[in-house]
Amino acid sequence: MKRSRIGLTAGLAVAVLIAGCNSGGGAKPSKTLKELGKDEKASIKVVYWDKSYFFQQYGNLFSAKFPNIDVQVVSMQGIYGSGKDMNEEFQKLVDEEKPDVLMFQSPDMFEKWANDGKLYQLDDVIRQDKFDIENILPSVVEQIKAKGNGNIYGLTPSFYGQALFYNKDLFEKHGVPLPKNKMTWNEVLDLAKRFPKDGQGDNRIYGYAQNASYAFGEKKQLAFQFMSSIGSTGGLSVVDPDKGAVTIQSDGWKEALLTTVEALKSGAVYGGSDEKFDPNKPMSMEDITRKDLFATGKVAMTVEGSYMINSLQRAKETLKDVTPVNWDIVTVPVDPKNPEVSNSVTLSGLFAVNASSSNPRAAWELVKYINSEEMAKLQSKSENGELLSRTTYVKERDGRSLEPFYMLKMSENSLSKNFDKIPFGFYQPFNELAGTEIMSVVEGKKSVDEAIKTMQEKGQEAYIKAKQEQDAKNAKEGKDQKPAEPAKN
Repeated sequence: MKRSRIGLTAGLAVAVLIAGCNSGGGAKPSKTLKELGKDEKASIKVVYWDKSYFFQQYGNLFSAKFPNIDVQVVSMQGIYGSGKDMNEEFQKLVDEEKPDVLMFQSPDMFEKWANDGKLYQLDDVIRQDKFDIENILPSVVEQIKAKGNGNIYGLTPSFYGQALFYNKDLFEKHGVPLPKNKMTWNEVLDLAKRFPKDGQGDNRIYGYAQNASYAFGEKKQLAFQFMSSIGSTGGLSVVDPDKGAVTIQSDGWKEALLTTVEALKSGAVYGGSDEKFDPNKPMSMEDITRKDLFATGKVAMTVEGSYMINSLQRAKETLKDVTPVNWDIVTVPVDPKNPEVSNSVTLSGLFAVNASSSNPRAAWELVKYINSEEMAKLQSKSENGELLSRTTYVKERDGRSLEPFYMLKMSENSLSKNFDKIPFGFYQPFNELAGTEIMSVVEGKKSVDEAIKTMQEKGQEAYIKAKQEQDAKNAKEGKDQKPAEPAKN
């Protein structure tokens, strides 16, 4: 990486920064960017998904505003792939490229790097620069601080959230009361059951559909996804990653299974298709859009992310023979015991300054600009489907209020916490197993208790097998790891 000619004062700033990081805290740099001379240059590297997308989103605008800072992008594309440990690959990338700005897709990875002293604490420089965080969604700031033991080690311009989308015309046509914010799953399903179930072919409509935006999927696959959504709303997890134990044999999961089975048997919930997805058969965007049950008016309600708005707009533009959906949104279903929070609201795309950066001030300027009010104003016009952390400019989309996306707080007990401890090879066999067991109850072949017992016992076996295979693979590759002994029941 090219060294910058910032001078003695910036060099002192780096020294102070490193000392601060080694002592477990952050230190504000002693020089602001405005004090740089016109001939003084800085060069920084940023880790991001993709080089061209970074410059399209942020880089070109930043370079125009700060022409004396040369920004180079290190692509993250190489850290993904079958059998790759994303955390390890990310660490290798940072070790090799020594970037100044890091972008974390995983809140857990961000938390680990922050607590390991690898990131620059930003609280002091935020105060020094009078950088506005008051207009960032409070729950976003709270979660960032929670990841840093009360301190700010990064900022994100956007977050991920979901809402319950509903078809207003279908509700009015069939005399069903419109959905409201903070409904429980039982309330949502009670509404779903009020829609007719006797339609045939293209005239068949459903009160609710899981993953309505893409109506492929075996019945057992959708059944498990539906049960998982109900369970996660109640804070349930399939696995305790710290203990290495499957945790599905519980009263909470039993209740989620009962709700799933009853809903599927009622005919009110879309249960899947017998049509098989052929990966070798190319599909046009129009073909894919026609598979969207909600966008084509066949479903009254579905839970989706904010990108669903773009899908509905695309359907309106491409499917000229389909009446555009008159949609609106309310919050996702909530746990009646904790109706103000949701596990569907999560941090994403956290930008942080590498504690080892030789240009911390320039790196902070990039992080600051990406998360600035100016950038939020520009991004609000792009309609790329992201939910902006700054709420000033994004009040509505397509004439609909986006408030339901912002209404619920992020859960402090993230279901994804320590998920990287779970062997990747566990998910597919367990999902297959669970879906099969759910359908066996729907079809009357097993009781709920029998299905839960099988999921627990065979699920634990699948976990142990996946863990052993992963440990063997790591040992073969020479990784210095002690195989963790999975919990046995």
